[in-house]
Amino acid sequence: MTARLSAWKGDTMSTTSPSMVPIGTIATFAGGLDTGWLKQQGWLYCDGSEVIKSDYADLFFAIGGNYGSTRTTFFLPDLRARFERGVDAQAKRDPYVGDRQAANSGGLTSDNPGSVEGCYTARPGNAFTTASGGAHSHGVPHMPTENSAGAIAGSHYGIWNDNTSQTDAAGDHSHTIVTGGDMETRPINKYVYHVIKFQG
Repeated sequence: MTARLSAWKGDTMSTTSPSMVPIGTIATFAGGLDTGWLKQQGWLYCDGSEVIKSDYADLFFAIGGNYGSTRTTFFLPDLRARFERGVDAQAKRDPYVGDRQAANSGGLTSDNPGSVEGCYTARPGNAFTTASGGAHSHGVPHMPTENSAGAIAGSHYGIWNDNTSQTDAAGDHSHTIVTGGDMETRPINKYVYHVIKFQG
């Protein structure tokens, strides 16, 4: 049985009054995706579809071409597998607000609704450390020491011993990590459908 967008009224369940929800409102829906039924209730699935302005005039009046538009059409938000984020509105909490791009041709960019931001990974607040310190030494096999001697007096040939000498301990340095990690950075999450109100 497909779940429906509904609200309790007394001891009975009734469909939510359309007039209570402003056109252009995006909501999460936990039921099955029955787009026909949702449309009857005044909602459209946020899948980035291109729709005709005259068919959804009230919705276009509310959101305009924020998510992209042409002369006769506009785009719905595409929130499939995407997180929503509040517009920065010059709060300076989004350090990459200037990099935000339009979702589609004609859409808004930068500090505006509908703009899209790529993936970024910040440095961790708590620094990672290696299992041991970086200072260490390396063995140098057969390196001459004071016990080495010339093979023949006055010759440029030398006798190398079999001992292993060590470099000093000033070995602090960094390593580049070339493997590991996943395909994205994300918090624990659960799936829902996003729908947008198009009529009252």
